[in-house]
This record gives sequence, C-alpha cells and structure tokens, in this order.
Amino acid sequence: MDSNITKQAMNEIETRHTEIIKLENSIRELHDMFVDMAMLVESQGELVNNIEKNVMSSVDYVERAKEETKKAVSLKGKSRRKMLFIGICLAVTLAILLISLAATLS
Repeated sequence: MDSNITKQAMNEIETRHTEIIKLENSIRELHDMFVDMAMLVESQGELVNNIEKNVMSSVDYVERAKEETKKAVSLKGKSRRKMLFIGICLAVTLAILLISLAATLS
C-alpha cells in the first residue's frame, strides 16, 4: 500500500513537473511574442515618423507652389503686355521704314 501511495505521489509530482515545464515554455513563447511586438512597434514608429516628415515637407511644397503659381500668373500678364508693346514697336518701325522707302523711291 505504501508503494501505491508513493507511486501515486510520484505520478502527481511528474505530472506537475510536466505542467510546470509546459508553463515555462508558454511563458517563453509569450515573452518572444512581446519582444517581436516591441520590435514591430519600434519599426512602425520609424515609418510613422517618416510619413509625418513627408507630410510636413509636402505642406511646405504646396505653400511654395501657391506662391510660385501667383508669381507665374503675374509674369504671364506682364509677358503679354511686353509682347504687345514689342509688336506695336515693330509695326511702327516697319511703317516708318516703308514710308521712308516709298519716299526715296518716288
């Protein structure tokens, strides 16, 4: 009877030991998962920071583009006026040349 109790106690101890080993393995796996999650969060944080930096840069580019567009519209109007002025000057010069040429030929 003593040997039965001893065997039963031994079986319980072995079962507990096996369960403790399984628990240790589960805790190790859980620890590894948390380490992996921490690494992912860190790498995602870098990506988020990079995205944030790019968004801030794009805001600056948009502001500069607005200013440049206004400047381009202004220069376009000035360019038209200058081209019109040059055309009038050429027409007047051509008219003067034609009149002087006609006067010298007649």
